[in-house]
Amino acid sequence: MDIIEAAWWISLIVVTTYHLLVFRKNREESARFDAQDLPGVSIVIAVKNGSKTLIQNLPAFCQQTYPSFEIVIVDDHSNDDEKSILEKGIEGMTNVRLIYTELEPGKKNALTFGIQQASYEVILCTDADCYPASTKWIHQMVSHTFEKNMVLGYSPYERKAGLLNRIIRFETIMTGMQYLSWTLVGKPYMGVGRNILYPKELFQKENPYKDHRHIPYGDDDLWVQKAAAISNVKVCFDKEAHVFSKPEVTVFDWLHQKHRHLSAGHHYGAKYLWQPASYATALIVHWLLLIPIWLIEPGLWFSVFFLLGLLLRWQSLIVWTNKLGDEDTNYWFPILELGYAIYLAGMGLFSIVFKKKTWN
Repeated sequence: MDIIEAAWWISLIVVTTYHLLVFRKNREESARFDAQDLPGVSIVIAVKNGSKTLIQNLPAFCQQTYPSFEIVIVDDHSNDDEKSILEKGIEGMTNVRLIYTELEPGKKNALTFGIQQASYEVILCTDADCYPASTKWIHQMVSHTFEKNMVLGYSPYERKAGLLNRIIRFETIMTGMQYLSWTLVGKPYMGVGRNILYPKELFQKENPYKDHRHIPYGDDDLWVQKAAAISNVKVCFDKEAHVFSKPEVTVFDWLHQKHRHLSAGHHYGAKYLWQPASYATALIVHWLLLIPIWLIEPGLWFSVFFLLGLLLRWQSLIVWTNKLGDEDTNYWFPILELGYAIYLAGMGLFSIVFKKKTWN
C-alpha cells in the first residue's frame, strides 16, 4: 500500500506542476506585428479521395480578406472519379490551383510537391476536411511571422450533440493546452497540420521530411520539432484564426483517427517525448490508483489534496476554454478528465502494438 500511495502522491505533484508552471503560459501569447507590406500566402492542401468534403469547404478559404493569397490543392493519387469531381468543383475559382503530385503516394510527398509549386513566400497548411473560423484566418496567422518563423494555430472540432462529441472536443482542448503551452515555454514538440504556417524558404532549406519520408504520418509533429531546433516557433490563439474540423460520429472512427495521430509519437526523440508522456503517465496513475487507495485506506489528507488538485485543474481548463472555446466542457470536467486518462492508457497501449501504416 505504501508504494501505491507514494506513486499517487508523485503523480499529483507532476500533474500539479504542469498546471502551475507550464499550462499557465496562456497569458503570454506570442507578440504580434502589423506589416505595411503583407507577404503573399500560399494555402497548401493535400487531398486523397476527399473531393466532396474539400469542395464544400473551399468557399470559406476563397472568402479570406487577405490581400494576396492562393490555394494550392495537391491531389495525392486519388481515383479517377474523385479527380473528376474535384476538377469540376473548382471551376470558376480564380485563386485555386489543382495540381497532381509527381512524387510517390503519401501526404508528405504531396505537401512537398505543393510547396515546391507554391507562388508565395509564406506557406499556410490545412486539411481537406477543414474550414477557417473567419475571413481573417490568414491575416491573424501571418501577424506572428515577423521573424520568418513557424506559427502554430489551433484547430477545434464542431460542436454537436452527444457525449462522444463532448469527449472529442475535450481531448482536443487538452492536446492544444499542452502543445501550445510548451511552445510558449520555448520547447515546442508538436503542432497540427490543420493549421500551421511557415516560410517556404525554411521548408526548402531544411527539407524536413527527408529523414522520415517512409513514415506515413507526423508531417506536422516531426516538422515542428525540426523547426524548433533552428528557429523560433510562435503560437496564434486568436479565435478568428481557428480552423474547424467535422468530428467523427462513431467511437470506432474517432479511435481510428486518434490512432493515426498518436502513432507519430513513436518517432519522437527522448528530448521531445518526455513532455507529453510524463503528463499523460502521471494523469493515468493519478486516476487509476484512486480505487485501491479509497477502498483500502483513503485518509483525510488524501481526500483534501485530491479535491484541491481537481479544483486547480478545473480552473485551468476554464482559463483555456475561455481562450480556445468549447466552454461547455467545463461543466463535465471531472468525468471528462477521468475518461481522458482511460483513453490515454488504452490508446497508448494500442498504438504501441498496432502501428499505423497509412496517412488517411
